[in-house]
Amino acid sequence: MKTSSLLRNFAWCLVALLSLAQIVFAQGKVISGTVTDADNQDPLPGVTVQIKGTSTGTITTADGTFKLNNVPASAKTLVFSFVGYETKEVTLEEGKATYTITLQNGKALDEVVVVGYGTQKKKDITGAVTKVTTKEFNTGVISNPLQQVQGKVAGLVIVQPGSDPNENLTVRLRGSTSLEGQPPLLVVDGVAIDDFNRGINAIAPGDIESYDILRDASSAAIYGARGANGVIIITTKKGKAGKTTVEYNGYVSTESVANNIDVLSADEWRAATAGNATAAALDKGANTDWPDEITQTAFSHNHNVAVGGGTDKFNYRASLSYLDQEGVVLNSGKDMLSARLNIQQKSFNDRLTVTAGINTTVTNRKFLPGQNLDPKAKTVGQSNIFNLAFNYLPVWPVYNPDGTYYQVIDFDLENPLFDLLEIHNRRKDNFWQGHAKADYELVKGLTVGVFGAISRSNDVGDYFEPRVPEKNNKTFGARYNYNKQVTNFDMHLNYKKTFGGDKHSVDFTFVHEYNRFVNDGFGVLARGFLIPDILTNNLGTNTDIRNNDPFSYKDEVLLASFLGRLVYSFDNRYSVTLNYRRDGSSKFGPNNRWGNFPSAGLAWTISSEEFFKKLAVVNYLKLRVTYGTTGNQEDIDPYPYQLLYGASDKFYYGGEVLQGYGINQLNNPDLKWEVRHSFNIGMDFSLFNSRLNGTVDYFNDKTKDLLFNYDLPQPPFLTNRVVANAADAENKGIEITLNGDVIRNSKFTWNAAFNLGTLRNKITNLSGKFQGADLSITARNYGYADGRGLSNAYITRLVNGHPAGVFWLHEFVELRDGHEYYAHYDDKGQRVGLIRSDSATDADRVYIDPTPKFTYGFTNSFTYGNFDLSFFIRGVQGAKIFANTLLNLSTVTRLPGNNVEKSALTNGFTAQPQPSTYWLKDASYLRMENLTFGYNFKPGSLKYIQSLRLYLAANNLFIITDYPGIDPEVKVEGDRRYIDRSYYPKTRSFTFGVNVNF
Repeated sequence: MKTSSLLRNFAWCLVALLSLAQIVFAQGKVISGTVTDADNQDPLPGVTVQIKGTSTGTITTADGTFKLNNVPASAKTLVFSFVGYETKEVTLEEGKATYTITLQNGKALDEVVVVGYGTQKKKDITGAVTKVTTKEFNTGVISNPLQQVQGKVAGLVIVQPGSDPNENLTVRLRGSTSLEGQPPLLVVDGVAIDDFNRGINAIAPGDIESYDILRDASSAAIYGARGANGVIIITTKKGKAGKTTVEYNGYVSTESVANNIDVLSADEWRAATAGNATAAALDKGANTDWPDEITQTAFSHNHNVAVGGGTDKFNYRASLSYLDQEGVVLNSGKDMLSARLNIQQKSFNDRLTVTAGINTTVTNRKFLPGQNLDPKAKTVGQSNIFNLAFNYLPVWPVYNPDGTYYQVIDFDLENPLFDLLEIHNRRKDNFWQGHAKADYELVKGLTVGVFGAISRSNDVGDYFEPRVPEKNNKTFGARYNYNKQVTNFDMHLNYKKTFGGDKHSVDFTFVHEYNRFVNDGFGVLARGFLIPDILTNNLGTNTDIRNNDPFSYKDEVLLASFLGRLVYSFDNRYSVTLNYRRDGSSKFGPNNRWGNFPSAGLAWTISSEEFFKKLAVVNYLKLRVTYGTTGNQEDIDPYPYQLLYGASDKFYYGGEVLQGYGINQLNNPDLKWEVRHSFNIGMDFSLFNSRLNGTVDYFNDKTKDLLFNYDLPQPPFLTNRVVANAADAENKGIEITLNGDVIRNSKFTWNAAFNLGTLRNKITNLSGKFQGADLSITARNYGYADGRGLSNAYITRLVNGHPAGVFWLHEFVELRDGHEYYAHYDDKGQRVGLIRSDSATDADRVYIDPTPKFTYGFTNSFTYGNFDLSFFIRGVQGAKIFANTLLNLSTVTRLPGNNVEKSALTNGFTAQPQPSTYWLKDASYLRMENLTFGYNFKPGSLKYIQSLRLYLAANNLFIITDYPGIDPEVKVEGDRRYIDRSYYPKTRSFTFGVNVNF
């Protein structure tokens, strides 16, 4: 009902906007002409041609021609504008009706970059900033907007482990600046989003105009503590002056599993267990391919309709988007309905500018069994559906003769189809955001303004497991409701001045900002329902209530900031950027609540010097250097410095059973900000008549006073953990981006782009003090291998001198008589021989860095006449993954009770394999991420249609890798980083899409 109401209300909004946008034009003269590129005289299609000061306009056709009808006699000037080219104004001459116009390619140097609380031209930037616009976006099935820029930006790592429509991407910019790792700050139309995943998932991909990625501390410092992990700024599409336009962008797509684990078929299982009496009893005569049973060919469709227009005083754009995406795993997927409205009004001789926007999104999600339940719900049964499918025997049927599910219950055995089809796991996400901004120019160059935004989200989840007689014969249900509200407010001032014959320019910004974050929620768990058919609609019918099953919570965080930025440029040669920000957070104790974070950047445009202008090959060359500090508070809970009490064991007293309470967190009034110290040196260049453009950056980030949960001795302390500042880490690397016009003429163009990034991470300190206690540790166990026969099998660690999450494994040498033999080391770390796995100790383990040597992306785009073709390749070199899934499926002794991977019959393992370097596999890969072929109809060839493009796209067309698992792209965050644990399979998709403007 809410969805239909949203559609109805939005439809009325569109009708009202269309009514306002109708303008009746008087009869007038006709003006026509041609617009070409000033460098090569190629015609330019899609150029906006507008009568200055009015909404009358058109766009050029495929051959660069335009025609304006009914031009009033009062018209004096035409304005020609096109993305990537300098805007040009042409004065109309009396009696002249035909014009030939040339536009100068602005290149990337005059490109406007969003840098936070304002914009700058790229040529004036001193920091490391990358802009990606719509024409560079990846295409195909886009379930998360960031897939549009995956592999496009050096240093921005976006990992999608599998193709689950509901899986959040892992996003890291220049690595992790904290031990746990956090995504960059997300800013949408000036609104800093508190929850990265929630914010990005609420945006319809078709509404996005551009991404600006702030990679270094100088660029991100203006956002202070919230920008410690870098910043991704998203600008959504706005209305443009001119006639009302209607846009439609849509696609339909089909997806299938690209690769899977090769487990034994029924015939192969029977051959491998021939003569085994237990196997004969287990064989029910079926021939079931369980991985195939739980998957399907999935269909998706996406639609985005937008209406926009306006004048030079007022513009608007309203859009409605709908995505319906099936998952390739049965009973998984999502549908999302999103509406957005952006408006801008100028008044008082353009001195007052008011902008506003509203966005609302409703998403219905179907999760896998046990997936994505909030930890606060204390839910059980985190089943791995893929592990169940790999282990369940192919000789077992899906159903019994009476139509019930055939069930065998064990450690990693349960009918996976039952779990998928009968377990109910749903969530409805509601998101709403509104923002408004008013700027007033007091005097020329001096602008003051206010900005306000409110974001609200509400997640309602339902989880229900029916009765399984072979299991515990009890039902289980949970319902939860989580809410978040974020309030942003700022007052800002900006002063811009050019003087000294336009040689000197100053841009000063001052902002006072206030942010409030409130989270609250509640939930109920219940078991043993008398009437299971009603699912979770009446949790009161349960017969088994356990301790703490109902729960609720509420927390609040406040953040206040003062910030200033000064940008000075001289003669297009020298630029200086100075930032200073002071942040205060309620998360920290009274002794260190406020933090001060300055930064500075210098740039020298060498190509503007007289001595350099004679080098014809080099058109542009700029050197940049920045240093800055930013704070971080993202890794900690709302009240980390306070003394907290919580429920503990119950006790009997005075004839009653009473609830006990005790300290579960010690207070730490000295808790303070993590501080990231960032150094960056870079170079921007343009060569060969601007045919080749590029950037090169080296960065070295050192994070001090990392927030970490340390162990404490008991006694003297009343609890064994405390959050303290007692660790340091370092990230450093190189980033290279190249873009070139290989061929550029009127008939054929070929553009190629390449980016490469390296990253080296290291923990440099894990020590400190708390109330006299030594917090120093040599190493802490972190990630673990799981499976049958494995308990506390830690395989990654946090270790001083190594990357966070470094692998800690025995070094496999050989199999002998069914036993594993590892390298044996003495107390000095020298290898002295071999040792059998059952005798090996932790002293025999070695540390191995799993992080890639480099990541890269390569794009080629071609146009010929009305046809276009592009392909995008991305890859990783030198990464290592622990193949946990294969370890659990690769021993023949699991037969006959469990199925195995085919290599188990020949690999020689006759006992449960133990975690070692044998399972640490090379995860380098090259992936054909996207191939797109399109056709653009000639403007004017179709009545009522300004432009029409049809395209076909293929995603994940192929991959080149030696990794033996399903896919080498796995989680790279938390204690699961670089560990393969049967993730949702990666898919291959084929898409047909339409882009049309009316």
